[in-house]
Amino acid sequence: MKVMYQYYQVLICLLKFDYFFFTALTMQLLILVLSRDGAEFPLTIIAIPIVLILLTFCAVAVQREIKWLMTVSLILMLGAQAYFLYKFSRLFTPGWRNAYGATRASLAVFTIVSFLMLFATFAVGLRCFADFDKDLRPAKTRASKLAPERPVSKYSVNDAPLPGKPADMSQRNSSYNGGVPLGPRMSIE
Repeated sequence: MKVMYQYYQVLICLLKFDYFFFTALTMQLLILVLSRDGAEFPLTIIAIPIVLILLTFCAVAVQREIKWLMTVSLILMLGAQAYFLYKFSRLFTPGWRNAYGATRASLAVFTIVSFLMLFATFAVGLRCFADFDKDLRPAKTRASKLAPERPVSKYSVNDAPLPGKPADMSQRNSSYNGGVPLGPRMSIE
């Protein structure tokens, strides 16, 4: 059960990294490469919120164990991997070589890292999909009925009195409670 929960946490973390790297790659394409006149420019802008929504749906699917939504998410991850391979191959094709010019190296790095992160997300997603219906859903959704209530103590961990120190603020000798006033300060002005 613990290993299944760890894979769930890893998947959630990978989804966040996927969005970061996808957004970084897309921003580089928008700012440095794509012309505003082509049809690819508005499609790339529209892709950013769509990818955020799709990755959120994947997180919801794995958390609530919705099989059909997880299946759609995994299929869309395969499509995104194909997109990254297309963009990577386009960096080095002769017809587009001049368009990418000086940004080819950084775009190649972000494309490769995005592809590898998405591949890892796909692999961990398959593992989490295999763990559906194995009684992990209550732990992932944090069902309050299943969690035992913890008794509330008078002190939190940070507020516990230290040995030899007063526990009550009114017993402390501070400037807020009539302590020693500050002396005159020396200014450098």
